[in-house]
Amino acid sequence: MQQQDLNPAPRGWLEKANDSSIGMFLFIPIFLGVFFSLKDAIGDWAAAAIAVLASLALQTVLALLIAPATRKRVALDAEQGIFECAHRERASSLKRRWAMGYAKAEPGRILFQARTGMTGPVFGPVEIYSEPRAVSEPLKAPWTVFPRGRLIELSTDKGNIELAASPSSLNLLFQSSLNDG
Repeated sequence: MQQQDLNPAPRGWLEKANDSSIGMFLFIPIFLGVFFSLKDAIGDWAAAAIAVLASLALQTVLALLIAPATRKRVALDAEQGIFECAHRERASSLKRRWAMGYAKAEPGRILFQARTGMTGPVFGPVEIYSEPRAVSEPLKAPWTVFPRGRLIELSTDKGNIELAASPSSLNLLFQSSLNDG
């Protein structure tokens, strides 16, 4: 039987721009522009401080503009039982490698599909893990794997897996797939 893609909600253009680190690219020209326009009037250190604050303010404004679109996309995914996560199989020879992608929580099983890069579309086969049971309590996920996320280890029909996801995504997982375990 051919499994379809998980089909998460697509990212908007603002999210794609943010994912491409446009804020960091804007940091340098804003910093330099503010610094060089103020350094003669108020001095190097004060101009540098104001330039850093101006650059950070721009990044904060961009984050505030992106937040509603992200919340809407995550809510659409949650309605389908889909959430963004990092995944790895504990018994795998690639034990140290995390796959970024999307998981779908269904009664008695978890589906996972990887995505291209950190933010690209889903690709490849959908991995199906049946009979998931929590092996550990959720812990803080490594920042390099899933910033501000939680990590949980699950036993499945294919061995133990680890999932790193947001706390709300793990709540969805417990409600949909692990409610009897």
